[in-house]
Amino acid sequence: MELSNEFEAKALELGFTNALWIENLDLSEYSDPNIRTYCNPRQCRRHGSNWVCPPGCGTFEECAEKASQFNCGLLLQSVTEVDIETMNYGTRGREHNQRLRDFIENSCTGIEVLALSSGGCILCEECAYPEPCIYPDQRMNSLSAFGVNVSYLCVSSGMEYSFVQDTLRQVALVMMKSESLSI
Repeated sequence: MELSNEFEAKALELGFTNALWIENLDLSEYSDPNIRTYCNPRQCRRHGSNWVCPPGCGTFEECAEKASQFNCGLLLQSVTEVDIETMNYGTRGREHNQRLRDFIENSCTGIEVLALSSGGCILCEECAYPEPCIYPDQRMNSLSAFGVNVSYLCVSSGMEYSFVQDTLRQVALVMMKSESLSI
């Protein structure tokens, strides 16, 4: 079994609803600096309080430079049916990001990765920001902070993505360097 298929199988085994390997990944194709306009104190309670959201994560250009070092990856999705009246988005986001953390720890040993997700990093109970990040190479960066148009990334890669009232679709992207893999 190819390593890309193993990655997909392991992700599904850990509870992701969908997993899709992207061979020639250029994140700039799916990024738009306008996405970061949502990363502001009025629209995001996490703004200015951690290392994975602005301003802690760096500028859009700095994020783009970091992403340009990776050229393949695994697109992951958690799909949950929800009751809008009782939904706890924080709990669902934490579950999604814990699966992401488990995937990286179990499947990416020795592989340099750039983890992008929704819902924020869960490595620390409380972020050290503005003090230095305790796990800078392991943190789960924000898709929005990197300017990723998640809908476009999913749909153009062949993964369903939509906003439906009773369905929550959370996405993560584990970016890797193909030269460090045996694919």
